[in-house]
Amino acid sequence: MIRHLAALCAAVIALAFTPVAVRAQPGPPPDPAGVTLSADETRTVVLSLAQVLRERFAFRDRGAAAAREIEAMEGRGEFRGARTAADLLALINSRVAPVVNDRHFRIRYMGPEIIAGFSEGPPPPEEVAAYHEEVRLRGSEIPEVRWLAGNVGYLRINRFMDAPPIAEKMAAAMGMLADTGALIIDVRGAPGGEPAGVANAIGHLVDRPTPTVHVFDPDGPAEGRIYQAEPRTPAFTGRPVYVLIDRKTGSGAEEFAYDLQAMGRATLVGQTTWGGATPGGYRPLAAGFAAFIPMQIVTNTVTGANWEGVGVRPDVEVPADQALTVAHRLALESILRDAQGVRRAIAEEGLASLTGG
Repeated sequence: MIRHLAALCAAVIALAFTPVAVRAQPGPPPDPAGVTLSADETRTVVLSLAQVLRERFAFRDRGAAAAREIEAMEGRGEFRGARTAADLLALINSRVAPVVNDRHFRIRYMGPEIIAGFSEGPPPPEEVAAYHEEVRLRGSEIPEVRWLAGNVGYLRINRFMDAPPIAEKMAAAMGMLADTGALIIDVRGAPGGEPAGVANAIGHLVDRPTPTVHVFDPDGPAEGRIYQAEPRTPAFTGRPVYVLIDRKTGSGAEEFAYDLQAMGRATLVGQTTWGGATPGGYRPLAAGFAAFIPMQIVTNTVTGANWEGVGVRPDVEVPADQALTVAHRLALESILRDAQGVRRAIAEEGLASLTGG
């Protein structure tokens, strides 16, 4: 059960920033290809999707327009060919997703048992504790910390979550890398996180309280919420930071890169990212289906914009598999601009190892 809860939590957090809205269940979702649907069930699913978009989509006018178009599609019989849950998923992905036009939007078949466990409230404390324990035992989303030649630190982060195990592991990792002359943070392939988790990580890289993003929920307070990176220890300040990104860097991981780029705190190396900036969560539909609905509008506090649909563009564009080597060289060159004594000698050794000299 714990493992299944973790899988569901990861599936949601990988895509956006909101808490999980589903309770643990004893088994995985059924195979949608083996679930038959009647014409009435198909119609009910489609119309329930339209209603959820109308009520919860972050951009209300767009949600209402998408709902009207979906209802018109249903009236024209565009979903009547669906015989299984898999058929309906395919039709919605091909016909509805372009209408919604948001990278985070998607639909899944979870089955009636899992859908019955959905809740708008947070999971009970015992489930949160169990999930945190599994996160801790699986490496706290920080799978790799190491030194690179020339005294450059390397840190890989998989997800940016506001959870004690991740905050603890991040602090431990930054402590290990405290003496390095530059830091490379690798978020290639990282699927996301939440803004509080992003702010926590950035807190180790700044020396003063630094706003990151403003999040507005149409169903929440009119003023929305501004997230802020508070300085954290161990601190890595006054030294260069490089962030590796690629086409699979998504959502909250994109926010991490975008925020650091906007505040001038890091150089981004790699490829333009996925392009999903509107956070949300899964909402139940009819007949065992659920849709991930983008429900909040995120804007960076420096640019007043975000990365939806366009991705985060690197400062230094290189193929993903070359990003680490390029960033390593840039880091060493940066160190050598003012390093003296043994620090300079070590950095020169590192640069020679890259050039084969």
